[in-house]
Amino acid sequence: MKAAPTMRVIVAAAVLGAVLTPAAPAAALPDPLVTLEQQISPTDTAAKSVVVSCPDDSWVFAVGGWINGTTGGVLLTRLEPAEDLRSATVSARPRSDSAVAFSVVAQVICARTLVAPTRVANTTMQGSSIEAACPEPAVLLGFGFAMDRRVDNWRLDEMAPDGYLSQVSVHTSGSGGGGALTAYAICHTVVEPPGALINLYRAIGIPVTGQTWPKLATLMPMTLGWTFGIGATVSGPGSHLDGFQLRPLGEGQARADRTGALPGLPGLPVPAARPASLLGPADDPSLTTYGARIGTFH
Repeated sequence: MKAAPTMRVIVAAAVLGAVLTPAAPAAALPDPLVTLEQQISPTDTAAKSVVVSCPDDSWVFAVGGWINGTTGGVLLTRLEPAEDLRSATVSARPRSDSAVAFSVVAQVICARTLVAPTRVANTTMQGSSIEAACPEPAVLLGFGFAMDRRVDNWRLDEMAPDGYLSQVSVHTSGSGGGGALTAYAICHTVVEPPGALINLYRAIGIPVTGQTWPKLATLMPMTLGWTFGIGATVSGPGSHLDGFQLRPLGEGQARADRTGALPGLPGLPVPAARPASLLGPADDPSLTTYGARIGTFH
């Protein structure tokens, strides 16, 4: 994935304002504003954490981030929305066998609304998976995770919303000593305005299969509405998720790599193929991307 410049988009109140704010007279609504905010770390071999904040009077509705320059030996450990949903932290750590220089990109989608979204967090100390659910009638628009475990032993292979946008599931693979594994849900109550049909749904991309690494799976583009949180699931020996790129006006995409993989070309939007004959025992890995979407029709 390559870094994209910070983008600000002003949206008509009849579309986004009506979706994200409760019913109220038009004069009472603030000018609706959605932003994609981004920060990037320096490039070196050290573990990194990047904080990205929302503009004043807006809240985090989705968190994304990815690693540049890795050859599979650097793992995402945190896409964490702050408790007040004004900022988020994206972190990555190299395995002990990695000596490559890398950088970390952090993203948030921010929206200014009359009623703030809420963050739900759920933690396990020993389990390999954990879920965070939104209380009804709120829906899941964004999500994240934090893995406070040794990256030599554990890796993230799923962060995915369910089909009802009611909860997010986080799964890690590994063994050895435990540590905290947390799932985060960003929840919001959507009110359907008069004369409009609001369609909230989980979008699913076409799975990317085969024995080439890294993998990039993209959601299909949409013409009406918005894409918020991006999640994914990956399978295959040593595989882990190392990128979630937010594109509120586009498709969104996720990336996965595997530990011990041969070097590719870092920082490219389309991964370079690594010869299957050099990947070791045959396997059938697969990467699938998910998105939380709002479609509006009048």
